[in-house]
Amino acid sequence: MEDNQPAAWAAVGGSARPNLHGMLRYPAMMVPCMQGDIIDAILDEVGTGGSRVVDPFVGSGTIMTEALLRGLDFTGVDINPLAVLTCEAKAAIDAGANVERAAVTTIQALRSDIVETVDVDFPWLSKWFDEPAARCLSRLRRSILAVPDQPARKVMWTVFAETIRVSSNSRTSTYKLHMRPEGDRVDPERIVANFEGALRQTLQRVRDYQALIAGRPESDPDIRILCDDVRRADIGTKDDRHRILVTSPPYGDNQTTIPYGQFSYLAVRWIPAEDLKGSDTLRSNTFALDTASLGGSLKTAKANGERIVGISPTLDRLVASAHSAGKGRGLRKVSNFVADLFDAFAQVRATTPGAAHWVITTGNRTAHGMPVALDEICRDIMCYLGGKPVAGLRRRLPGKRMPTRNSMGSLINTETTLVVEFA
Repeated sequence: MEDNQPAAWAAVGGSARPNLHGMLRYPAMMVPCMQGDIIDAILDEVGTGGSRVVDPFVGSGTIMTEALLRGLDFTGVDINPLAVLTCEAKAAIDAGANVERAAVTTIQALRSDIVETVDVDFPWLSKWFDEPAARCLSRLRRSILAVPDQPARKVMWTVFAETIRVSSNSRTSTYKLHMRPEGDRVDPERIVANFEGALRQTLQRVRDYQALIAGRPESDPDIRILCDDVRRADIGTKDDRHRILVTSPPYGDNQTTIPYGQFSYLAVRWIPAEDLKGSDTLRSNTFALDTASLGGSLKTAKANGERIVGISPTLDRLVASAHSAGKGRGLRKVSNFVADLFDAFAQVRATTPGAAHWVITTGNRTAHGMPVALDEICRDIMCYLGGKPVAGLRRRLPGKRMPTRNSMGSLINTETTLVVEFA
């Protein structure tokens, strides 16, 4: 595949994220058609019957959507309540939730709502939402709550989350919470229009998806979505079917790469807790989710750095070089993250033993001026866990919803996909 990569793999923009793939703009989204092509290649090898697709870092559900389009059972895990909500919304659409009726109910309730209250309260609410905007979003929130069917209501919440993303006082050019300039604030009068525009797009995406699955076998895919830390999640099922794991783990701890928690914070503070999975603690402040994620806490960094020694020769060489260059302390975040990443993959393998193909897409970066070969580190981890690398390819990133540089000087412009076979 590497020598003859389809042009579609380099596509950017809306056309690259058709049907349900574009429901919510989420950081570092994978290329749907590329991952679908890889799944097809593995199915050609192992057969189409009896495989379950797994994504332990499911995000907004790119792999999930590609699996469901093929009628494959799916298991996804993510610690982020907003990611899980988005996947649950997609699962509801796949199961036939009446999204059109939910949209009508929401708009009718919105038209009749004349209440001027603000229905949520959380720290720094007034910083991120001017009061007229907060009143308008409260009307939208109440209108969605009028939808009685929870699965369909979750689809409305994804539209609401996208509306919050483009309407808050936080810049859309970064995933961190960062104030817009005064002259760049969204007029509160535009918020309802933003919601209605996003709703129209979602309804069309639902229709497109329904047309694609119309010819699928009659039995609906079995879908499991877990809101949990993959380091402790039990993602196994009571069968010994072939697993196809396809994922793109974080490229480093969230606080120095992509702050998924900050990106999601405003939406999960507006969406009612009863429609969200996961601990309330993860929504308590802007840093809670990122701290709970892989590599997010340095409390056990010393112990993590010690226990990861010997698992990845690539990491061992990096750490040795860092100490020689006087940068050992600066690289402890990398060792800490890799230790957590190893725990995640080890837990997945322990709870899903047996025959499997794993497809891992990663990007390399620098930390404190030193290149971090995450692709080789992941290869080492896979071999340590008993996997056999059977294929790999590199793809230059034409444009991706993640920063190419961050405060630590990271540079990410290519990604590597590794295919590993477990007996």
